[in-house]
Amino acid sequence: MKPFNLSYVRFRKIALSVAVLFAFACGPSFDPHEFMSFFQPEVANTPAEYGRYIFSPQLYADTELGVAYADTLVIDENVRAWAAYTGGKFSETVVAKALYKEEPEAVKTFTSALGKTHTPAVAYLKFAWSTDDGQANPWVTDIPPLDSTKLPQQLEEAKATYAITTDAFLKERYAFQAVKLASEAGDYKQTQQLYDKLIKPLPNKTFISDWALCRRAGASLVLNDTARAIFEFAQVFDRCPSRRRAAETSLRRSGIKFREDALQYAKTDRERAAVYALCAIQPGQDGLDLLKALVHLAPKNPLIELVMAREINRNEYYFFTSGQAYTNYTLLARPDSTAFEGRKTEAVTYFEKLREFALESAENKALGDGAFWYAASAYLAYLGNDYKAAQTHLDQAAALPTPNNHLKSQIAVQRMLLLAAQTESITPEAEQQLIGYLETFDRTTNFRVNNAFVDVCRRFAATYQHKTESKSGWLSSCSRSTEEPVNGPGLAKAYLLTMLTTQAHPDTYFASTADPHSVEDTIAPAVVRQTIAFANQTKPTDFDKRLLTLADLSNDYLNLLLGRRLMMEHHYAEAADAFGRVNPKTWTAEPFAIYFRKNPFSVKMPRLYTATPKTVPKAPGNKNGLEPGSVNIPAEPVANAFTPVTFARRMAELEKQAQTATGDKAAELYYELGCGAWNLSWYGNAWLLVRSYWSGGEPPVYDVPTDPTAKQKRFDVLMKMDYYTTSHSRNYFEKSVNAAKTPLLADRSAYMAARCEANAFSLQKSIEQVRNGYVYEEDSTFVKNMRTLRKTKYARFYKAFINNHTHTLFNQEMIRECAMYKDFLAFGEELNE
Repeated sequence: MKPFNLSYVRFRKIALSVAVLFAFACGPSFDPHEFMSFFQPEVANTPAEYGRYIFSPQLYADTELGVAYADTLVIDENVRAWAAYTGGKFSETVVAKALYKEEPEAVKTFTSALGKTHTPAVAYLKFAWSTDDGQANPWVTDIPPLDSTKLPQQLEEAKATYAITTDAFLKERYAFQAVKLASEAGDYKQTQQLYDKLIKPLPNKTFISDWALCRRAGASLVLNDTARAIFEFAQVFDRCPSRRRAAETSLRRSGIKFREDALQYAKTDRERAAVYALCAIQPGQDGLDLLKALVHLAPKNPLIELVMAREINRNEYYFFTSGQAYTNYTLLARPDSTAFEGRKTEAVTYFEKLREFALESAENKALGDGAFWYAASAYLAYLGNDYKAAQTHLDQAAALPTPNNHLKSQIAVQRMLLLAAQTESITPEAEQQLIGYLETFDRTTNFRVNNAFVDVCRRFAATYQHKTESKSGWLSSCSRSTEEPVNGPGLAKAYLLTMLTTQAHPDTYFASTADPHSVEDTIAPAVVRQTIAFANQTKPTDFDKRLLTLADLSNDYLNLLLGRRLMMEHHYAEAADAFGRVNPKTWTAEPFAIYFRKNPFSVKMPRLYTATPKTVPKAPGNKNGLEPGSVNIPAEPVANAFTPVTFARRMAELEKQAQTATGDKAAELYYELGCGAWNLSWYGNAWLLVRSYWSGGEPPVYDVPTDPTAKQKRFDVLMKMDYYTTSHSRNYFEKSVNAAKTPLLADRSAYMAARCEANAFSLQKSIEQVRNGYVYEEDSTFVKNMRTLRKTKYARFYKAFINNHTHTLFNQEMIRECAMYKDFLAFGEELNE
């Protein structure tokens, strides 16, 4: 006698699979239910058992992940009823172990005692266990097949025993068994008939009758009597907690929405309200009209506030989410984004309707809980940029008593959002209000609160920089005054607020949280300098101290960041000064002790040496024919004798010396500079001096916006990033080639310049793969197009090397010493095709 409906069990397994796939496949968030929303559904005064019906982009707002059903002891209405039936002689735990787990010891204890006082009850339990499918765990896949050959006999036994049983407790259960067995036999017409014949006449009905009604509703659905099925499932949902999920899922799994004709079966307002309530929580529809009807019929229905919160959240989903993102992240169904966009255009109007209803409800004495309705009204006014009304309604909500801590939090969140929306210029008063909110909501575990926290930080950061933040309301637009010069402290505060958007709670990861690496990689050195000055000011304000505490950025971190940003821009002397202010212990600890261990001037150039002079064919056009000579390029030191400070200083010294040097001396200096700059790239071994991370998945050509214009802008930025193109290194090598008097030095630098050019082509090729719909690299058309692209745009330095530097001892020795060099030369054959 298990508490799960078999048909519901199988559906839930499918639903779980969907939820798991979404959790791992739909974007950056680890929470599949996360979306852009600021209104917490927990502000609704709704019993916790209804929590799964709040709005979620997924099937339900819970996934039941981690629930160990095999070890879960179910104590429901049935267990409590049996415990009461035995006169309280057994605990609910013992009863549950006997009824649902069928533990031998518990069964023996329970049936032995029952046999002394309720012998017919023992017979019923044995019959019920024999008709059960034997499966209480909904996630186990090896469910034994139902032995349908026994069903007719068991059904007849249930009906016969029902007829002679005088015990009302058992009689109702035999009636349920008869209805259940008819349903499992697939005789849905008889299922309905048996319910009407056996259950309806019972003078005193309990939840067991509702279990039977759930079976009858399922039969009605199979027989295409959808209106009646809606009505019957609604009554089960309303009255029977132990079958509430099964009743609701029966509609949701079939995509069934409200039907007016379902109301014809209702005899009371409660029955009609039950229909509206169940239908109002179904996905894929606007439920405001159903909510209005529910309020009219049953203003104390526990789902009213949940439905209102659900409608706000659902409309937020359309309002804030782009159609392209909706299509990209909903991987399973690939929904019609056109339909999504159609509903999205209605979001503004629907918010207006919700706001009007919320205000009416706030004054509805029958509803009560005015704090919830005023808070909802305030939020909807905020979304419409009606900040005066939003402030008024928030004050009204705060003035009313409420035991709901989530509602109190929501009121504070909305005050924080209002502060950011209304602050056009920074004042000490605004800062004091802001810092209090930031301290309250920093490191939250609620994604909606984090959304608000991040939004407020970004808005204030923009205000400090005198930038205009666009509004997303429907009643008005807002723009700030003419931009003014930004002072140093303003830049520092803007940066610190931006860094706060990267610091979610350590136990969570939210989609709205910014990537700290993205901030580090784009911050201007001037801003970091201003932040260092701000952090070390002699007379900080209370706000300054508290903001710095929240940001928790040490001087070591800031100076290391400044050094990296300056190295990225190849300002080596300034970078050395910044690195010099970092605690020296940093260089001997992780990550530098692990990832900065190789010589930052080494580019894997092999040792090239010939003990005796050799002759090689001269370049075409040379009348002398042969060129004697020797090669002696020492092996590169492998071990790293540098710290970030000394390496940056060495690069600065090389640049200074190269400016005045000539000939081979200049060539040597520029070659060394080129090697150092190479290693400051993604391809090098000193990347840690310009970035805090490295990934084999770079360059980030796949993490681009879906909008074509924004995507192209991102690609343009990538192609200008020396970290991936090594263009700065190539410039050094080119200068080395031009300065060299000795052919060997020119050959070596020309080879490295061509390698840098190949890096730029590699980035462009990756971009073209994405631009062409993530085409396979081996696609014949793509291969042909990329060959043409390289020949026309990325072969200047390669051609120069092939034409001028391959009739040399350098070329001859490289072929002998370096296996990869042969691959490098292979493209030369393609140039001549």
